[in-house]
Amino acid sequence: MKKIDLHMHSNYSDDADFTPQELIAMAIDKDLAAISITDHNLTDAIAEALELTKDNNLEIIPGIEFDTNYGDNILHILGYYIDYNSPKIEELLGGLEEAKKEQFYGRIERLQELGFNITEQEVLEASDNDRPLGGFIAEVLLAKDESRKNPDLETYYTGEKSDQPYFNFYLDFFRAGQPADIPCWKPSAKETIKLIKDIGGVAVLAHPGATLSPKDEEVIDDLIKAGLQGIESYSTYHNEEEIKKWVALAKKKGLLITAGSDFHGHLKPKIELGEVAGNDYNIIEQLRELRGSNR
Repeated sequence: MKKIDLHMHSNYSDDADFTPQELIAMAIDKDLAAISITDHNLTDAIAEALELTKDNNLEIIPGIEFDTNYGDNILHILGYYIDYNSPKIEELLGGLEEAKKEQFYGRIERLQELGFNITEQEVLEASDNDRPLGGFIAEVLLAKDESRKNPDLETYYTGEKSDQPYFNFYLDFFRAGQPADIPCWKPSAKETIKLIKDIGGVAVLAHPGATLSPKDEEVIDDLIKAGLQGIESYSTYHNEEEIKKWVALAKKKGLLITAGSDFHGHLKPKIELGEVAGNDYNIIEQLRELRGSNR
């Protein structure tokens, strides 16, 4: 049976390692039939990936992962088959870009206030863009010799959080409510879902178990009213029991069930490209049907 992976990040996301070309080579090596490179609030990889695969059988689904707000919660919304050249999406992404820059400088300042020796300049010099994300900031900080001697950071080197040190540092310091949490403007989840549909795409709630529970049916119902058409029930964020619950909820609500690894590279070293349950090609066929109904 043909397999797919509809959630991965290229180095355009800054917190991921591999170029679109490298991701494509990995997907072909794993004999995947289709992939979607869903960078954070960016569409840069799409045209490149389509050009690189025009002479082979790997199918590229144009995609993106939006950071959005829903009340006090942060939800990630995936958009598939989007018109990535639409002026509407360019306007939204421009606003997000500026907000991310402000957040970056705020995070560095907060880490300095917490006693960590890190500067904007050293992070920017190590980065390929001007708004490095939290995982990349963590990588620069944890690479410093003095950080290795800091007892407060020992857990990220040899302790229980050393399996995914950069991601775990992000969760401990930058996530909402944590010591270096810097609020960042994000579009609302419902506005983003409407935009995705307006530009011909299919909106899917990414790894819902990261911020929601299957008991949050009223949230899902509200998002459906805005145009949500799928849930990434099969995700590396979910254990087997959680997968069952999210699959059941998606079926109950008549939503498409999708599958994605959220592969980044060394930020999340336990996650492998293409290694996610439920990643059957028939998801692509259903996506196409939904895309057609949105036109």
